[in-house]
Amino acid sequence: MIEFSHVSFAYEPGKEVIRDLSFRLEDGESVGLIGANGAGKSTLMKLLLGLLRGEGEITADGIRLEKKTLAEIRRKIGFVLQNSDNQMFMPTVYDDMMFAPMNYGMTREEAEKKVDAVLARLELTALRDRYNHKLSGGEKKMAAIAAVLAMEPEAVLMDEPTSGLDPYNRRLIIRTVRGMRETKLIASHDLDMILDCCSRVILLSEGRIAADGRAEDVLRDRALLEANHLELPLSLSRS
Repeated sequence: MIEFSHVSFAYEPGKEVIRDLSFRLEDGESVGLIGANGAGKSTLMKLLLGLLRGEGEITADGIRLEKKTLAEIRRKIGFVLQNSDNQMFMPTVYDDMMFAPMNYGMTREEAEKKVDAVLARLELTALRDRYNHKLSGGEKKMAAIAAVLAMEPEAVLMDEPTSGLDPYNRRLIIRTVRGMRETKLIASHDLDMILDCCSRVILLSEGRIAADGRAEDVLRDRALLEANHLELPLSLSRS
């Protein structure tokens, strides 16, 4: 579904943030992207969305990412931002969810059916006509996920989806993410959430892949995590 082949990127000449990175995500995979601050997680996602341009080749669903294919690829890949206030810019949840489908050519009737189906799927129908500025942090994060899914993406990128949430809303997000059938790439410092939601983990260190394997194996490796300035998930450190 998504492939990076020898991708490199530098914000300044000679100071690479992503270094000769190659990996592949298969259709339907749930992959956690972990690493210390500055490891390159956010840069990797921006490269995949075409917000940054680097060296090497990125493909999505067999389509090479370049200027002329950018719109097509962005229709296939949804992005849930860390700060939902930067994503939810219309007055109501309904308005936000309608925006992308209608801009992609759906009729209002088609878009409304899609919006209602996504809200029902996520058990969020009660939020449909709520004003965004009156939502709690957890509600706004759920609404942001719903708005992305209304675009019918084949893959979803998530940047720190549980950041700043209380325990109840964190559990709600985890349950929602686990139920999503789309290909998922989730960047997070919440390693317990990654363990709950992802079958595979890619560990970045200084722009390179330090480990790529089963989530259970990578996240149980105390020596590997500590060498990369991370700690065992709390659920494993107690066991």
